[in-house]
Amino acid sequence: MANKQIEMRKVKKIFKLYSAGVSKRRISSQLGISRNTVSKYIAFFQRYQLTSYEVEAMTQEELHTL
Repeated sequence: MANKQIEMRKVKKIFKLYSAGVSKRRISSQLGISRNTVSKYIAFFQRYQLTSYEVEAMTQEELHTL
């Protein structure tokens, strides 16, 4: 399904795994989402220069608002 929104807990998990050095392909496989989606969220975190601490501290609503 195109443009289906993923759960915010998965967004946090993407960043946590990526920060731990897990590849985009492996993240995609583990979470059951496309590599393009994983890349999109990683690029978003990098663009806004969010740290892993900041992402973990955010509520699901705050992430959704971003």
